[in-house]
Amino acid sequence: MLKHRLLMSALLIPGAIGLFVWDHSFGSNTAPILFVVLLVISARCVWELVVLSRAAGFRPSLALCWIWTWSPLFAVWAPRLFPSSDMSYLFQQGHVPLGWFAFISVSILLMAVIRYRPPVASADVVANAFLPVGQQFVSAAIEFFIIHYIGMMLAVTAQMRWFQEDYFALGALVIATKMGDVGAYTFGRLIGGPKMTPRLSPGKTWSGGVGHIVTAGLSSAAWLCWIGHRVNGHWHDWPFWSAILFGAVVGFAGLMGDLAESLIKRDVGVKDAPSLLPGFGGLLDLMDSLLLAGPVAAFMWHWAR
Repeated sequence: MLKHRLLMSALLIPGAIGLFVWDHSFGSNTAPILFVVLLVISARCVWELVVLSRAAGFRPSLALCWIWTWSPLFAVWAPRLFPSSDMSYLFQQGHVPLGWFAFISVSILLMAVIRYRPPVASADVVANAFLPVGQQFVSAAIEFFIIHYIGMMLAVTAQMRWFQEDYFALGALVIATKMGDVGAYTFGRLIGGPKMTPRLSPGKTWSGGVGHIVTAGLSSAAWLCWIGHRVNGHWHDWPFWSAILFGAVVGFAGLMGDLAESLIKRDVGVKDAPSLLPGFGGLLDLMDSLLLAGPVAAFMWHWAR
């Protein structure tokens, strides 16, 4: 499985760059291809998380999670899709994020009230026993988590598309996280050593973790200091140590994102997310590092330079 994930990560870099070039060729600032791709990715990731939650006996609403996960993505694109509308004015003034957060909280709690049923006797357990109390409350909390873990993380990350009026910043994110995966696998296999988190991810070693961060830093330096001006004629190369810092921090965040997804799977007693392709695991297994590293990269892009 690890080799398969490594192969997919290696394919993801040129695939993502090809997608960025294709979308940029439209000559539009709306990034329509990226918008559709993120809607599809978020839909699949939400479905996988709902399946994982249901494996533990909880019942989050798939439809509700889909609708509200897509809403922050629409919020990001609204000023570009409808530049002259009142909706665009609201988004640009920053009123919607707080309003969206409050409205989504109210809607989740309202749906929990509507769907509530008192605990009932279960034929699958000992007679006179009841299903665990608080299950529907926890299901509502899971919905809240899924919507923010997928929707908000992707929405914040997507804004990197417009940092340079092209895909250069997003390219730096993909290169740092996925080359970090390659470095983690290489260092872990060559050096081995003590396990980092044997209860969460038995295959990860401390040497692999160091390799992840080192490779992410060096790959970012190559992209931001040496390749950048060849890809983008308006690009001014970063100082070497700033590029190293950017990659190292983003790589560390990607490593934590991988462990966070492992935590979710282990906690519900499932080894892998529902398989997207035979032998390759789920889409969450490929997106876990990007989900957490994306917002960190968005912050670091302005701070490190």
